Amino acid sequence: MSIVVKRIDVFREYSFYKLKNHYSELKTGQYPHTLFITCSDSRLCPQEFTQSQAGELFIIRNAGNMLPPYNSDYPSNEGLTLEYGVITLKVKEVVVCGHSFCGAMSGLQNIQSLNSMPLVQKALGQYKEDNQEEISQCKDLSSLISWNVNKQLLNLLSYPFITNKVASRELNLYGIVYDFTQAEITHRSYVNCRNGEVINEV
Repeated sequence: MSIVVKRIDVFREYSFYKLKNHYSELKTGQYPHTLFITCSDSRLCPQEFTQSQAGELFIIRNAGNMLPPYNSDYPSNEGLTLEYGVITLKVKEVVVCGHSFCGAMSGLQNIQSLNSMPLVQKALGQYKEDNQEEISQCKDLSSLISWNVNKQLLNLLSYPFITNKVASRELNLYGIVYDFTQAEITHRSYVNCRNGEVINEV
């Protein structure tokens, strides 16, 4: 039997009773306060390190916590998830969360090391080509990870429904880099609602 299926059975038998009322309340709908965008990396447990319960985070996960720019002709899965979270669920904030030791960003530093993964290599190679000048200015992996978080904040601003909500101060956009080995945020940034500029917090 699947490892995951076994653990679900154990959860239901020994832990679920403590949460049953909470999940019963969620039957009528979800009301998350945050749309949380992070990497697929298995070392990250968003609900754990944000101390969130079910119903609080609306989550997008993919390699490198990346968001394609807005394209109404070819909408991405990330784009439709953003639209649902912002328009229908009315989240109050969007948080882009990068993390320490990110494999996608490490691969971006050395595209040739990805020969065994042609899809990954092509996607990251194109991303690097499109942002060559900015990427070349990142002195190490940590600075590249932080740059990538800020880049995704700029990509968020290419979505009209997000720009409108930010301008009206109904939505806040934040960027963080989380070091899972220390439970520490090593980079913080946000979008200035007045001019759409990404600001790094010191």
